[in-house]
Amino acid sequence: MKKKGIVKGGGIGLMALLVFLQAGVAWSWFGGSKEKAADSMMPHFVLSSAVAGPDLDSEALQGKVLLVNFWATWCGPCVEEYPDLMRLHEAFADQGFAVIGISTDKSKKVVSKFAEKYGHVYPMLMANSAVVRDFGAGIGLPVSFLVDRQGKIIKRYYGPRSFAQFAEDIETVL
Repeated sequence: MKKKGIVKGGGIGLMALLVFLQAGVAWSWFGGSKEKAADSMMPHFVLSSAVAGPDLDSEALQGKVLLVNFWATWCGPCVEEYPDLMRLHEAFADQGFAVIGISTDKSKKVVSKFAEKYGHVYPMLMANSAVVRDFGAGIGLPVSFLVDRQGKIIKRYYGPRSFAQFAEDIETVL
């Protein structure tokens, strides 16, 4: 009796697809539009609040140091990073710093339930395709952008970071 393996009968196509998908993820995290966001100005946006609140126009954030965080409720690393982002916002708010959370979830209701369960202290907004494209956020989550007081993106973070890792960079900009 012969065993059927992944290489037999269409398995090669499946393996090729998996390699292609892995390359796409790597490209989005380590290449892709990376250059677009590095050393560029933060794009203008107007996004709706994911929780009860008004739309937010990025012009209202001028003069602040920002950590713009693209995330989703279904993203395990995003959820793990979330408490540190809240601590960062609270620790540096009086120095002109803010975290801005931009959810890539499809539903405000899901984000609102998440905020009810875990709390929130910073603006939680709903992403649209334009803001994802303009930031060069790609498909890897979480991805965060450190923005100086002049609106320049000075650092991009792929994947989750700890309070200490973010705080070290934030303190150099404040």
